[in-house]
Amino acid sequence: MSRLFLTGCLAAVLLCTSYAAGADDYPTFRAGCLLFGDAYHVPSHHSEVGDGATGVVLRRGYLTFNTDLSENWFGRLRFELNQSGEFETYTFDTQVKDLYLGRKVGRHKLLLGLSSTPTFDVIESIWDMRYLARTPMDLQGSASRDTGLAVQGPLNAAGTLRYRAMYGAPVEFGGDSNDRERWMAAVGWQPAAGWTVDLYADYEALEGPHDRSTVQAFVAWQAERWRWGLQYANQDRQEDPPLELASAFVVSRMGGRTSVFGRVDRLLEPSPRGDSISYLPMDPSARATMVFAGIEFRLNPHLALTPNAVVTAYDRNDQGLRPQTDVYLRLTLFLDFE
Repeated sequence: MSRLFLTGCLAAVLLCTSYAAGADDYPTFRAGCLLFGDAYHVPSHHSEVGDGATGVVLRRGYLTFNTDLSENWFGRLRFELNQSGEFETYTFDTQVKDLYLGRKVGRHKLLLGLSSTPTFDVIESIWDMRYLARTPMDLQGSASRDTGLAVQGPLNAAGTLRYRAMYGAPVEFGGDSNDRERWMAAVGWQPAAGWTVDLYADYEALEGPHDRSTVQAFVAWQAERWRWGLQYANQDRQEDPPLELASAFVVSRMGGRTSVFGRVDRLLEPSPRGDSISYLPMDPSARATMVFAGIEFRLNPHLALTPNAVVTAYDRNDQGLRPQTDVYLRLTLFLDFE
């Protein structure tokens, strides 16, 4: 099944490239790179290995190639580089992050291959600080990529009501670690200028008698100097530990190149990923509140330097014990030429 699917993707890319090569202005190609990382110190942590850890880590590096094969055909290839998420461990890993072929059909788009899921793409675009912290569901293990067929477009003439849907095939490829079927759908609404309402649901078939399903709601507002968002998500994992969370963030641009931000993630159930979360591991035994805060200094359009702190405080667990608070002090560098 996986070989057949990937062979089909490759055949489609080759066919489309051959078709587009005869156009006067096509194909066109663009390349870009992006990277971010931290100098960090952890004065307090629930784990022995994290308590007192200090180091420098390159969390992500992207090399991206975009192409317009014709007026309606396009594609992307993106490679990802990252270091180990363990404290004071600096081994590197590389993988394919995106590999898809796209087709515009009127006002709609179809994507075939490895591409972003609709789970938190809208949330991430409004939060717009992925280099500091992944969105809450991403942090807790929901896949940001899947291999399959995605479609998106407007539902009304004004474009204020839009849909996004994706079928994730049982194929494990590149940055996609999900080898099970997954159906995803979202509806976004912009009731007025600056406002966004987004509703999302998915269904994933697991091995054995148990499956997994997610529902999520997101509301946001954006203006020239302010933006904020509110999120609630609940993932029914049946036999696994449940995942339920709420989150809020606010970002304020104080000047042309300076912004302050804050975000609070509240885990209404203990983190099912816990200590396996890269760079920001959490105690899996207790509910928790994670707070992000900092100041972003945009030195130029391509470079940002951001002192920030992450604090995770825990409730008492089932044994009546409260895990030690996690405190991360970071200086984050962000370089963007995409």
